[in-house]
Amino acid sequence: MLIQRSVSEEQPSTGGALAPVEMVVLQGTSFCNLNCSYCYLSEASRKNTAKMEIATLRTLFERILYSGHLGESLRVSWHSGEPFVLKPAYYREAIGTILAIRDAALGPNFDIQFDFQTNGTLIDQRWCDFLKEFEDIVSIGISCDGPAYLHDAHRRSWTHKPTHERTLAGMELMRRNGLQFDAIAVVSRDGFEHPEALVEFFATFAGSIRDFHFNLHDELDLISCEADSVDEFAERYRHFLFRMLAAYARCEQNGQHLNIRNFASFYERVFSTRNDKPLYDARNMSRPFRTLNVMSNGDVSTFYAGLTGDECGDLYGDGRGFVLGNLLRTSLDDIAGSPKLQRVAADFESSHAACERDCSYYDMCAGGYNLVKFKRHGVFDVTQTPECFVHVKTFTDALLDDMNKGGAQRFF
Repeated sequence: MLIQRSVSEEQPSTGGALAPVEMVVLQGTSFCNLNCSYCYLSEASRKNTAKMEIATLRTLFERILYSGHLGESLRVSWHSGEPFVLKPAYYREAIGTILAIRDAALGPNFDIQFDFQTNGTLIDQRWCDFLKEFEDIVSIGISCDGPAYLHDAHRRSWTHKPTHERTLAGMELMRRNGLQFDAIAVVSRDGFEHPEALVEFFATFAGSIRDFHFNLHDELDLISCEADSVDEFAERYRHFLFRMLAAYARCEQNGQHLNIRNFASFYERVFSTRNDKPLYDARNMSRPFRTLNVMSNGDVSTFYAGLTGDECGDLYGDGRGFVLGNLLRTSLDDIAGSPKLQRVAADFESSHAACERDCSYYDMCAGGYNLVKFKRHGVFDVTQTPECFVHVKTFTDALLDDMNKGGAQRFF
C-alpha cells in the first residue's frame, strides 16, 4: 500500500510555468525504411522522403540558442522516422552547424549532447566510424523487440519481410567496434509470455548496452476494452513483471549485468528525498518548454518528448493539434507568450492537480496521460484511465511487492 500524502505535505504547484529547455527533439525526416505494425506515425508520413535542410536547421538553432530559454545544458535528439536513412555526412554538417552557433551564442563550454533513435538495420562501418568520431557527444538507442520470433511479429519491412537479422547485425557490429548503445523494446501481448527470453536476449549484449528500456504496446488493446479485460490485461502484465524480475536476478547471478531503466527509475522515485520528489512527478516531467519537438517543416510542440502535431485534432480551434508555432517564422519568445500555450498549460495543470489531489500513486507517475484522459472522458480533470491503471498502478504494486521481498537491492 502506498503512503497517502496529506495536503500540508504537498509541494507548491509549479502550475504551467515554463521550464528551461533541456531537450530538442528533431525530425530530420519522417521517412522510415520499416513498416512496424505499432508505429504512431501515419503511413503517408513514413513514406515522405523530405528532410530537414541544413539551412532550416541553422535557422532553428539560431532561434533556440540565442533565445535565453536554455538551462545549463542541452540534448539534441533525432527521432520520429528513421534518422539513419540520412547519411553520416549530413549529421557531420548538422552537428558542426549547431556547435558553431553554440560557440557564438553561448561559448564552447556550454554542453550539448546528441543522440539518435534508430531501428539499427542501416548500421554499417561508416556509421560506426562516425560514432567513434563523435563518441564524446553522440549516443544512440536501438529499437529491437528481443528474439526474432518477438521482433519479427511486428517489426517488418514495407514488403512484409522480417527485419530482426538486419537489426541484430547492426547491434553485433556496434559491439565489435567497442561502441555502447541503449536498447528499447516494445512488448506486445504475445511478449507477455516470454519475459525470460526478452531479458536473456538483451543480457547477451550486457557489456554493450548502457540502458535497456521496454514499452508496452497496449494502446490499441485498451482503446475500447471493458473493465474485465483491463483487469485481465493488468494481471498478465503483473505476472510478466514478476517473471522479468526473476530473470533479471538470474542474469545478475551469472555476471550479466543489464540495467533495466524501467525498474531503476522506479527505485529512484521510491528512495528520493522529499525535496527531490517533485523532480520526478508528472507535472515536472511535462512542464512546457522542458522538451521542444521540432518537425522537419519547423513546427514546434512541447509537453511530450515526441512529435505530436495532430494528436488532439481541433481541440484548440486551429486544427493544428499541439503545434504552438513555427520556428522558421516566429521567435521562441513569441511562442512562449502565445495564448495557445497558456491554454494547453492550463489544461495540463488541471489534469495534474486532479491526480495530485485524488490519486495515491501520484508520486510514482511520470505523466503522459493528459491527452489520454481527454480522449476517453472529454475533460482533463479526471484521475484514472486504463492506461495509467496498467502502466502506473499495476507496475507500482508489482515492484513494491518485489521490493518487500528484498528485490530493490538488485538495482543498487
